[in-house]
Amino acid sequence: MRVLFAAGGTGGHVLPALSVADELRSMIPNLEPLFVGTRSGLEAKLVPQAGYSIAFISAKGVRGRGAAARLRSAAFIGAGFFQALGIVSRFRPRIVFGAGGYASAAAVLAASFLGKTVVIQEQNSIPGLANRLLARFAKRVYLGFEKAGSHFSSHRGLMVTGNPLRAGVAAAAPAGARGEFGLAGDRPVLLVFGGSQGARTLNRAAVDYLAARPEVQAIVQTGEQDYPWVAERAAALGNRVHAAPYIAAMQRAYGAADVVLARAGALSVSEIAAVGIPAVLVPYPFAADDHQRHNAAVLADAGGAVVVADAELTGERLAAVLDPLFADSARLAAMRRALGDVARRDAARTIATDMIRLASGAAGRGKAAA
Repeated sequence: MRVLFAAGGTGGHVLPALSVADELRSMIPNLEPLFVGTRSGLEAKLVPQAGYSIAFISAKGVRGRGAAARLRSAAFIGAGFFQALGIVSRFRPRIVFGAGGYASAAAVLAASFLGKTVVIQEQNSIPGLANRLLARFAKRVYLGFEKAGSHFSSHRGLMVTGNPLRAGVAAAAPAGARGEFGLAGDRPVLLVFGGSQGARTLNRAAVDYLAARPEVQAIVQTGEQDYPWVAERAAALGNRVHAAPYIAAMQRAYGAADVVLARAGALSVSEIAAVGIPAVLVPYPFAADDHQRHNAAVLADAGGAVVVADAELTGERLAAVLDPLFADSARLAAMRRALGDVARRDAARTIATDMIRLASGAAGRGKAAA
């Protein structure tokens, strides 16, 4: 069974596709997967690391909302479309999975043009432009959040699945996780991360807060750019703060934490819900269509998170939110229960199972036509 995965740009697009590919690989011994992406996106690194083959196209997005930016984006997608036509024609996939982004747009359009069965996955509460346009070509649209369905209201193939999570993220907290980060087991732990590249607003507020609260420990994923100065300040606070530019085994960091301070990307929000850690969410204010604010609202409305605006976040503001949380174990327990009510932990398997069913139907139609 040949499956083409089209995902590009950020981890938010690539990681869900990898999770579904892993699930399919566990279910189908003769799976032949191929990814399509760009050399400049994160997929160029993550896909080979995961053991999958990738074919590159030149499609990419262009920042800006003016007519010139849109024309440039269309030109790049057009070039990628013709390259993707060749890839799809040669590979002959039974089904094509689009995870969003401009590389996905070119490949999905090419697959649809060639009559292939297409499915897409939308991670955010507010769908991205690419997926809003591509939905008309898709047999199925898998939704990370139910709220996104209103943007595809005329589509008959919507399925609310949640977002596919990285393997092991939702597993039980590993024993001794705090010790792995050099932290004590009897004091509260704050986990701070702003995505794979970090978030300076979060880093600054967290360091200021920790300097004023010697009883609180922390794990801080800083991003490469902020790591030197955060590590210097963390060293001055003693061994109660573990700083790293990137944490690959996030399930262990989740297992060590009592509260998380994070951005509100779709995967971050989905993982926080799945592991059940009370959260302080600071949506990135410049996200397209303000989608991070809507993602954060899903957990806040359920009672599992507190939302703080980026412009308001300081060490003092963080103290006003965190101090009452750390002091109220009953409230933390209630927040964990609330997160459990909205968590979706089996998205990858649900999507993979449905894709197999759709692909089997596509194979049957192909034999009948022959």
